[in-house]
Amino acid sequence: MKYNFVTFYDEKIGEKYYYYKHESGLDVYVFPKKLTVKTALLGVKLGSIYECGSLCDGEKKCYPYGIAHFLEHKLFSSEDGVDAIESLAAIGADGNAYTSNNKTVYMFSCTENFFEALRGLIDFVYHPYFTKENVNSERGIITQEIKMCLDSPYDVVSQNLLVAMYGDENITHDVLGTEKTIKKITHEVLFDCYESFYRYSNMALVVSGDLDENEVVRVVDEVLPKRERTSAPILPRINYANSVHKSKIEKIMPVSQPIFEIGMKDILPSENAYERLKRDAEMTILGEMLFSRAGDFYNDIFENGIINESYSYGYSITRDLAFHSIYAESEDPMLVLEKLHDYISRARKEGLSQKDFVRCKRVLLAEFIRDFESVDDIANSVMNFTFEGANIFEYRRIIEGVTYEDVCRVFESAFAPDTFAISIIKK
Repeated sequence: MKYNFVTFYDEKIGEKYYYYKHESGLDVYVFPKKLTVKTALLGVKLGSIYECGSLCDGEKKCYPYGIAHFLEHKLFSSEDGVDAIESLAAIGADGNAYTSNNKTVYMFSCTENFFEALRGLIDFVYHPYFTKENVNSERGIITQEIKMCLDSPYDVVSQNLLVAMYGDENITHDVLGTEKTIKKITHEVLFDCYESFYRYSNMALVVSGDLDENEVVRVVDEVLPKRERTSAPILPRINYANSVHKSKIEKIMPVSQPIFEIGMKDILPSENAYERLKRDAEMTILGEMLFSRAGDFYNDIFENGIINESYSYGYSITRDLAFHSIYAESEDPMLVLEKLHDYISRARKEGLSQKDFVRCKRVLLAEFIRDFESVDDIANSVMNFTFEGANIFEYRRIIEGVTYEDVCRVFESAFAPDTFAISIIKK
């Protein structure tokens, strides 16, 4: 059977993928790629940010923090006692899942038995099995996971940076929840949350590999109903001030050298997906120009022994939050912050280098194109762009359209002193 697809094509890089709106309401994306490995992702718009405040069938929902992650764990359970990961492994598929602040994703990769594994993936996600006993048992496992994260300075430094920048409870609470909040999660509460969010119209299936798009949809047709009975929940819009909640948060933990993360809070992201993508491209290029290892700031703090070789930077943006960040290790994190302020002030006076702009734009474009060499990277990128309301090829065209003047313009209004926060883990 032939299905009617919407085709997305990028003639410049020679890639294309297909979109099909299934009668159930599920969005299906197929990205054919002549590679040995095949992968599938089934995602739902439920992350830690949406656990409280979403509107489902006209009712405002507020679940215990950590429930999105708890659901992710429990959906692998089955009535026959066989874990879904084990079932996938038995046919040669490597299964996994993750929960972030804005989504939960279930996935597998394999070289054979793809369609059998796809049926298995859809089956366990859409047939939950929660009992009082298995939920109580899982609570103990997640409690241990929470304790491990609380003992990890690398997790704590990033979590504290969010608290410092935003302060808002919905944004800053940990994806895992706390020991106190997960005690409130019962099998009844899990079912209610599942019914509210795990609706076909609130989910997407993305597959990539040497696959025929019609065959993929045919399998989806076999296992899903023809009509969605409920509408997708309305996700809360989080508003925040431009300035940070706290300029500094410190915590003492057993580390050999202090670690820190500096956040530079960006303005509230636009509700328009295209404008968010443009902001993403402009700010990512700007971040590469200012903070890369090829730049003056890194060379100053590294060559003078202020930081060690552990250094990373990046820009993150979704519909809910946006910020630059720099991670490093140093005996004097506040000196690094002071030098960062001085460096940005000097860059404003001297102006940005057009040569650096050309180089950094090429870097971003090269990284974007390189993602198409891996089915896992492809599927994850398509999922991320889909949940942001955009298609992946649009981003390539946006990157190419960014000008030196665009980056200079955003630099003028970025990095105000009250948008800086630092999270430090001290010895």
